[in-house]
Amino acid sequence: MNPVESTCAAIANKLASLPPFAPSVARLLGISLDDVSALAAFEEVFKSDPALTAELLKMANSAAFGVRTRVQSIGVAIRYLGPERVRSMAATSALRSQTQRGQRHPYLASLWAHGIATAAAAEALGAAHDCLGLYTLGLTHDLGRLGLFLVGGNLYATELSQEFQDIEHACEVERGLVGMTHCQAGALVATAWGFPEGLAASMGEHHTAFVEGSHHPQDLIAIACRMADSLGFPEVPLLEPPGWPELGFSTESFPQLEPEALWDQITRRIADLSH
Repeated sequence: MNPVESTCAAIANKLASLPPFAPSVARLLGISLDDVSALAAFEEVFKSDPALTAELLKMANSAAFGVRTRVQSIGVAIRYLGPERVRSMAATSALRSQTQRGQRHPYLASLWAHGIATAAAAEALGAAHDCLGLYTLGLTHDLGRLGLFLVGGNLYATELSQEFQDIEHACEVERGLVGMTHCQAGALVATAWGFPEGLAASMGEHHTAFVEGSHHPQDLIAIACRMADSLGFPEVPLLEPPGWPELGFSTESFPQLEPEALWDQITRRIADLSH
């Protein structure tokens, strides 16, 4: 094994053994929403994490959901909110904790903003295509970058904070630094944590060329990532933002997908979630 291969293998091993999220959150993300026992599995996870349970009950009893009677049990809260919203809450909380805790590199702030922007765009695209559950996929699609930061530290963050011609240029820098791209790192992390196929695909393939007009979740995540870049929430600084992707349909019936409306929604969400 040559030195480059050795370094790459060492980083792969570190990524596989370095979950950036609390075990309970990783377990939630690993539960397939298509599984008939998903609700019971969710409840078991929350029973093992009092802090996460507190967030769940706070969300279920918030004014935003207009609940008439106080929700006091984990099972009722999960059924009331729905497993996808619950999983999104847990993932958002975990990502916020990792990117905003302590004196972290400013690069992580842009990673956080890009994740929220992609999640919001993915959610809007999913509504237009009757494809639910895309918020979590959009939020976590760049976990490979967080993994590489946790392994490579400030050197990785500093190098990825420079301006790039395009995403492929940034990927070339990653290959030079650590011997792999953040997509490859994301695939390794997803495999190590036993994530469902949809989550794994969004983490490992979101820069694969998408099919315009496709309803496939993976293509919608790739489009949402491009939309976030175009709106000024790039995963890495770009010399010029990419153009707005062709959606393959009129947005007349889906005003939430108009660039200005989506930008407003993203900025409000980032502000709300940053406290």
